Amino acid sequence: METKKWLTVFGCVSLIVMTGVLSVNALYAAPIELSWVSIISKENSPEMSAFDRVFIQRVNEKAKGELFIKYRGGPETIPAFDQGKAVQKGVVDITNVACGFYEPIAPGVGGSMLTQISLEEERKPGGAYDFLNELHNKGGLFYLGRGTPADEYFYLNLRKKVLRQQDFVGLRIGTATVSRAAAAAWGSTVVSVSMDEYYTSMERGLVDGLASCPLTLLVSAGIYEVTKYTIDRGFYQATLAVIMNLDKWNKLPKHLQNLMKECIIQSEKEMRDYYAKLKDEAIEKMKKSGVEFYKLSPDVEKWFVDSAYDAAWKYQMQRYPEATPKLRKLFTGK
Repeated sequence: METKKWLTVFGCVSLIVMTGVLSVNALYAAPIELSWVSIISKENSPEMSAFDRVFIQRVNEKAKGELFIKYRGGPETIPAFDQGKAVQKGVVDITNVACGFYEPIAPGVGGSMLTQISLEEERKPGGAYDFLNELHNKGGLFYLGRGTPADEYFYLNLRKKVLRQQDFVGLRIGTATVSRAAAAAWGSTVVSVSMDEYYTSMERGLVDGLASCPLTLLVSAGIYEVTKYTIDRGFYQATLAVIMNLDKWNKLPKHLQNLMKECIIQSEKEMRDYYAKLKDEAIEKMKKSGVEFYKLSPDVEKWFVDSAYDAAWKYQMQRYPEATPKLRKLFTGK
């Protein structure tokens, strides 16, 4: 009887000691460290700096030492077009980059820029967000969410004024892939232009306008200085996406996965409001510098916008026929 009593006491003491050891080990365990890169250096971009503040730093703070996400840099560290592949291969863990830059890895995800539903609708169970994640998973990626949700993200910025549908015919429009289909649908001459060529192409008259440049970039890069007119009607959703290496995601403890999901949902809402403020400031600065914002007539504006969306969906269908019909249904109901 006495022996049994002592064995019970010993067992309780051992359990307390083991619990203490585990608690101490947990307390002093090395944090999980992840790294991230951005399409534009956060030092040179208000958007990336804000994203760092409202998502990255929030995760680091709420993780309380269990997880830390470290900034590796912008395109000077890993070229923007290579960032999706770098995440897929685990060279870096997270990026905030244009989905079109890595779409060959996750075929069809570029259709997300054509959404006509709210962020809240997008994340309904079995909805657009879940399907986007399926497409990302096939390429070894986990889709966290939108980097900068913003409607009417792209504008047509011009050196000369166009008012009628026929005025667009032959107009030399500089664009990246994102607005190529739209420019062609307007009857314009498509000129491939990279971001670092936007200013010089407008300054030298190599193009009559730019179709893939958000107003915030137009101001931050000084391109508004060589812009005379802007059609006051934007199109498409911002294409920035926050993606993570799928294996790294799967290895995270469930509570840290949930934490990151909660933070990205909050980030999407805050970045949407933040970008709207930045855009208003950019418009004000452009107007003060002499850029004329003008409206097209209602019928021409409808043609201008409808052509941009219809052409983009057609282009997506040509390249990614398996994913596009479902994406279009989820994002537009059509």
